[in-house]
Amino acid sequence: MVGIGVAYLQLRRTPQGKTGPAPPVTPVSLVLGDIPRQPLAHVEREDLLLRLTQALEQEKLSVLVGRKGSGKTHLAATHVRGRLGGGIGRVIWIVAEDAAAIVTALAATALRCGIVDEIADTVPAARHALRWLEQQPDPTLLVLDNATDPDAILGWLPTTGNVEVIVTTTNQDFIVFGGVVPVGPFEPAQAAAFLSARASNDDVARAGEVALRLENLPLALAQAGAVIRRRRLSFAQYLKEFESVPLATSLPRVPGENYPSSLEDATLLSIAGVENGDAGGVVRRLLLMVATLSEAGVGRHILHRLPDGPLDVDHALAELASASIIGFDLEGATVLMHRLTRKVVVERARRQGQDRAAVAEAVDLLTRVREAGIDVVDHIDEVWRAGLGDSSVFAALVELRLWSINRLVDVNELDRAVQIAGRTLTDLQAATSTGDDHLEHARQAFRRVSVLADRYLEAIPFVEEDLAECLRKAGPDSSTTIAARNSLGYLCECGGLLDRAIEIHALNLAESLRVCGPDARSTMAARINMASTYRSMGRMADAVPIFEENLAENIRVHGPGDPSSVNARGELARAYVRSGRAEEGLRLHEENRVFIENAPSVDWDEFWWSQYRATAYSVAGQHDEAISQLRALAARAGETLTERNPRAIRMRLSLARALITAGKTAEAVRLFERTVDDRSKVLGPDHTASLNARRNLGLAVAVSGRTRRASAILRAVLDDYVRVLGPDHPYTRTARSTLARVREVRAFPV
Repeated sequence: MVGIGVAYLQLRRTPQGKTGPAPPVTPVSLVLGDIPRQPLAHVEREDLLLRLTQALEQEKLSVLVGRKGSGKTHLAATHVRGRLGGGIGRVIWIVAEDAAAIVTALAATALRCGIVDEIADTVPAARHALRWLEQQPDPTLLVLDNATDPDAILGWLPTTGNVEVIVTTTNQDFIVFGGVVPVGPFEPAQAAAFLSARASNDDVARAGEVALRLENLPLALAQAGAVIRRRRLSFAQYLKEFESVPLATSLPRVPGENYPSSLEDATLLSIAGVENGDAGGVVRRLLLMVATLSEAGVGRHILHRLPDGPLDVDHALAELASASIIGFDLEGATVLMHRLTRKVVVERARRQGQDRAAVAEAVDLLTRVREAGIDVVDHIDEVWRAGLGDSSVFAALVELRLWSINRLVDVNELDRAVQIAGRTLTDLQAATSTGDDHLEHARQAFRRVSVLADRYLEAIPFVEEDLAECLRKAGPDSSTTIAARNSLGYLCECGGLLDRAIEIHALNLAESLRVCGPDARSTMAARINMASTYRSMGRMADAVPIFEENLAENIRVHGPGDPSSVNARGELARAYVRSGRAEEGLRLHEENRVFIENAPSVDWDEFWWSQYRATAYSVAGQHDEAISQLRALAARAGETLTERNPRAIRMRLSLARALITAGKTAEAVRLFERTVDDRSKVLGPDHTASLNARRNLGLAVAVSGRTRRASAILRAVLDDYVRVLGPDHPYTRTARSTLARVREVRAFPV
């Protein structure tokens, strides 16, 4: 029968002269201390238990180290219960938060075992108990739970004998003791099953979603499960509520559990232990900064730019890491903080009125770091959500946000640039007045990145709102209204809404002539966009005269080398090539090359006109020259734009066209197939560019002589044109015509 005692006994002084050890009375069995009972829905962490057992066998000591709430104490208790079941004679469990607790517990052991009859001084009694344990032939298991200071327990560790020691701690400094077993969260399957059982809800899949949000942390799961069970919430209801209520509400202490604190209180206790030794407040500032910036982690080089300086920052980071409050990546270059810890820090700052100051400091830091050329897009995204409603940082925050959009464009993360630009515009529409300059800059940014990413249809609703606002505020006789209408027509053309685009451009040309006059740039833009839309519709007889007029007008007003004239000349050259006048188109492209190369101050797109010039060589029959230029351009685009960039995909499409025109059908078809795959993945299968890529593939297969496969491709894409664009859309009519004459196709169309 195992005897149960307590670690904290009422001690009394012995009379003078009775401080020596009494003859020991060895108990048959001895268990001192409050060993935690097995919790509800207990998880047997067999891999960690095995590592713990192996460490004790090899070194007689094991340190279970991990953050608060990771289950270190229950892991130790599971091992203890197993050893008791296996017949171990002595177990001493000590809550070792300081040296006094250890001394008191060991002195109680001395009294309980008859090593002393009375206690005059706890320290000698404790030392007698320790020496006695070292001398026992049968094993003893000593657990020092929740130890905080390696120096405090160093003198109370057995040095000989058959005593096994388990230390549980959040302090990484204990690793010098050896036998370390890192204790982290549950495995996902363990976490889902544990939460499901604790919540009395057998929806394990949804339990897994909640567990993931709680980082699979055992303490958080136990406390969340109690809330869900007690309030009869679904997992979805709890997850929704978790995002909006304080941790004290969503993760309270569970009555009847061995753990004495809520997760929030336990985390704050760890934080306080570090902050109490930091007179300069560096630790608190660092905690707030890391919690305010991206949860993906903060580069140490960014934190070094805080006013405290690199040395103080690194010292504070080391203290926080030692307490398992933060961590680092494998290289030690990025500071990491768990989401729940972030929530604790942010909620404390909010309660104490420090949250706005933290955001302001983060905005200041990011501005300085960005100016030094360091990429901080992720951090700006995080601070944007926290600081948008703060007028004191609003202007600086918007500037950072617009910079981050441009930065994403520069590194060719176009999809993300579109997402951030769209959220920025939506947020500013809700937060600012309609005439605010920041709002207009956000509109411009969104239009730009949508065009670069071929996401035209996504931008149309925002530009429609812009046009409506211009009409309301400035009226129809304003140049800003004409510019907004021109942008809308351009996006409609690029997005395949060709009939609507023609109506818009025709109206805009008439309005620009009336309001701004024939020499205005808005008039030139309306005219060239109308011609471009005719070209997209296949109405080359309507398009070419307008392109010719537009070039003549640009040269008359701006001169032959003005960027507007270069653009007009290039668009006319493209129209000539499409109309079978390849030599004339090539001559205009070469004329443009001179202006482009001699005007380095203009920010020309290095691929745009080079691509169409090479295409003109191909149509003119100069195949080797065309293919050589396009191979070089495609390679360059792949290097500088990334393989998934829409412009890089367009370059490969131009190369495929040149290859099939030159009779290199096998290579061309492979490249057309790649284009279909690329556009479907990047833009989606129903994007007009993706549908057009499939039609091009069908034509290429037809040119190669595989009529049956070509017919299948063209028939499938025709069905999708009808479904997506309607039966009478110009693209649909072209696809229908192509399918009807598939057996007659001998050459790829220009």
